[in-house]
Amino acid sequence: MNDQQQHLNAADAQLTAEQDAESDAKKVSWFFIGFLGNIIGVLIASIYEPAPPASRLLEKSPEYAAMYTDSYRAKSRSVQVRQSVIGLFVPFVLIILWVILMGALMI
Repeated sequence: MNDQQQHLNAADAQLTAEQDAESDAKKVSWFFIGFLGNIIGVLIASIYEPAPPASRLLEKSPEYAAMYTDSYRAKSRSVQVRQSVIGLFVPFVLIILWVILMGALMI
């Protein structure tokens, strides 16, 4: 396999892994982990690394499997952290809106 084929194979592995991780992510669950767990939930999201399903790596080269696994874990962690941070900040936004609404009603 020449260098160009290896580069295309690695790029394909990375793109496929990122797409799979985005679709596999349990976004609602991570939102509520951030919402209910506050900063602890965000820390858990930043530490936890889900592994890709082994069935996706069958009959793939070791290089492809390694690139796919690394990209899958990185993208999964990114989605988890993003969703948990959104969950973390939603209560603050709701409180601010409530204070503004109550202030407007008092006038």
